[in-house]
Amino acid sequence: MPFTHPDVQAIVGRLEAAADALAEQGGTLAWGVFRRGETGIAAKGDVPYRIASMTKSFTAAATGLLAADGLDLDSPLDRIIPELAGTSIADRTCRQALTMGTGFTKDDPWADRVEAMTRTELIDYIKRGAIPIAPADTGYEYSNLGYALLGLVTESVTGKSFIEFVTAEVLHPFGLSRTGFDVADFPDLMSGIRIDRSGEGHPAELTGPGVFSPIGGVISTVNDIGTWMNAHMDALDDLDGYAPGALPRILTDNQQSHRLVEVQRSEHHTESVNYGFGLQPRLDSRFGRVICHSGGYPGYGSHMRWFPDLGLSIVVFGNTTYYPAESTVRDAIDAGWAAATGDPGLRLTRTSTSVPAPHHPVAPEQSATVLRAANLVIDFDESVADELFTINMDLDEPRAERRERFDAWRDELQLTQPFTPDDVTMTTPLKGTVTVPDSRTGGESDSANTPATNTTATITVSLDHLGEVQTISLSS
Repeated sequence: MPFTHPDVQAIVGRLEAAADALAEQGGTLAWGVFRRGETGIAAKGDVPYRIASMTKSFTAAATGLLAADGLDLDSPLDRIIPELAGTSIADRTCRQALTMGTGFTKDDPWADRVEAMTRTELIDYIKRGAIPIAPADTGYEYSNLGYALLGLVTESVTGKSFIEFVTAEVLHPFGLSRTGFDVADFPDLMSGIRIDRSGEGHPAELTGPGVFSPIGGVISTVNDIGTWMNAHMDALDDLDGYAPGALPRILTDNQQSHRLVEVQRSEHHTESVNYGFGLQPRLDSRFGRVICHSGGYPGYGSHMRWFPDLGLSIVVFGNTTYYPAESTVRDAIDAGWAAATGDPGLRLTRTSTSVPAPHHPVAPEQSATVLRAANLVIDFDESVADELFTINMDLDEPRAERRERFDAWRDELQLTQPFTPDDVTMTTPLKGTVTVPDSRTGGESDSANTPATNTTATITVSLDHLGEVQTISLSS
């Protein structure tokens, strides 16, 4: 059965609608749809945005160049970075870092705020007792820490700064003249926006280059990323035409699947989701091969996706914190597919099955931290927050706004009594949920004629690598 070419005009229409919706919030959407051999369609194609974790594709390309020059991707990190000796990450490898297989936890909110950290500060942080949640190579766990260490690997091997090496060896060969790392080089950078709980926008604080730049520090434009995506598709065209150390060959290698993440299904398609080297390769029954990566940062959200079997690529940038660019692209692609199959009103409902992974046992202090953090919703104690919160918490949401939000949760859920250890369920050693008993969420009937509603609510707390609180969220 041949693959379906989605209707480009339907895709464009959906992206334009997304741009209008973001504009109503005070934000601005940049996007591009490119067909190989044709002139692309773009909005704000030359306006620079922060592309956040899409940066990892450039970090992986740089690491591939080092491997082609002799770096052993399976060598323990402490052989390359001696300062890591004796730490919990010392025996992890570059390959595990590239594929999100180090066993260290998801750390987006914390890592996004420490870009300017120095090499010495990162090493000292790890030496304080960074906690893995699982053995290496036993599953998939998206973690920025490994990519920060790949930047240190680059510096250790080349004697150059990570940014200097990537700029000279990856950006310049492809002519990406509007792509870089330092906000000072982009006076026309689209300003990022933080939207508070009342819908009001605030300027997002910018971070400067540092040891965490390899995870998400790149600034770029829709048109430059269009060139980057096309280079990846070009690299797949002639697998035998490039020497192993050539940059196109490295881009080819980076697009291969190394770690299964999940399988998504709808009534109309099946899609495997994998992680490669700095990219997320997929196989979609509608389109064939799909390669993508998202990015989220304070003030920004991004997603790039290309379809090698169709010669199609799409990129979206939004300028609000963690703008859901991936779902914007997914919805546009679904609309294009539905239009191409003659059913433009069709909406796909997905289910997903994630790959199971073992976790290390939970330490008592980890579950105790989750409980103390959840109880801040009921009774906010400034001294406890000062003790538990990591650096990102007050930057992501000012303390006064957070207290207002917690007060709203407390009133909504009619919380009066503290949570107890029995209410805590740890899903990993650094992430737990606290379930609000049904009696606090409308689980009792209002009268003899009104049956009880089995509504539930959970407060989820995630911790950073040292066991400090990096997020507290509510679902109900």
